[in-house]
Amino acid sequence: MPGIAPQPTRRRLLLAGLACGGLLLGGRSSAKGRVLVTGPAYMGGRLLQRVNEGGFPDLQRDNFGPMTLFIAPVAVAVSPMRDIYVADAGLSALFRYDPMQDAMSVIRGARVTQQTRLAALSDGSVMVANGSSALATRFARNGRQMQTLDPQLGLAHFDEIAVDSTSGRYYGLDRVQGRLEEIMPHGHGATVLADGILPEQPMTMAMDGQTLYVAGRTCQCVVAIEMSGARPQVPVLEESGQIAALAAGDGWLVAADMRDRVVRVWRQNEQVASYEFASLGLTEPRGMAIAGQTLYVVDTAARRVQTFRMRA
Repeated sequence: MPGIAPQPTRRRLLLAGLACGGLLLGGRSSAKGRVLVTGPAYMGGRLLQRVNEGGFPDLQRDNFGPMTLFIAPVAVAVSPMRDIYVADAGLSALFRYDPMQDAMSVIRGARVTQQTRLAALSDGSVMVANGSSALATRFARNGRQMQTLDPQLGLAHFDEIAVDSTSGRYYGLDRVQGRLEEIMPHGHGATVLADGILPEQPMTMAMDGQTLYVAGRTCQCVVAIEMSGARPQVPVLEESGQIAALAAGDGWLVAADMRDRVVRVWRQNEQVASYEFASLGLTEPRGMAIAGQTLYVVDTAARRVQTFRMRA
């Protein structure tokens, strides 16, 4: 059963009911035996005016600002601390939603465009990539700029970014050059990985542990690359259509195919489910993330982040 976006009347009631702070929630649904069970839909929240060095808010009443609705969310990342980072190109802003406080803060200084991609790190920080418009930059939970990736190879601009949670290495993808760079955790030493490691015309990627998943346009495929070994390509999906987004984590892999308008789900490299967008209440999935056995999907046209509980 698809998630249901609130109608205008219901939205006004939600705004009134959550006036003391909170995230706007969409409909819920469940189906026994389903791999993806629809959860809350995040459409915005009250803005925190101040956070301390640890990223925690001042709980005084005047710290909770106005309700802000997403306009054009394009990317999402979720940290092990359950912080939900949402890049909104319509508002040109990066938000960190704090589930403990049921409110969100702006990561000031983060550049956000239609091309923005995000990767969350184990300490709760987030890496922001913007293609050719800016260097990939890492921000702490409190919004402080921590690091800029500058491996001094080529233009050092990445269209996609992923992080190896084991080693701390970054992987930056340049779609135009068809090039993958492996960057050391300090951000200043890198290796351009060998030609042939990627499928032709790589479009998007996601990482689970030390396994990197990459979708290619020419082959219309998704391949798995084990970054800790000899790095052979292992096909996961052939004739995949047009993959707009990948998410990997907790042993899961999820791909959103814009051509066939389906979401495909793998568990331990075995496909276990496939859903039409409409059956999940999705219109335009542009970015995804997996954390805590939950799938987070940015639905740009619906102006929300939809969640799904993942059941093996």
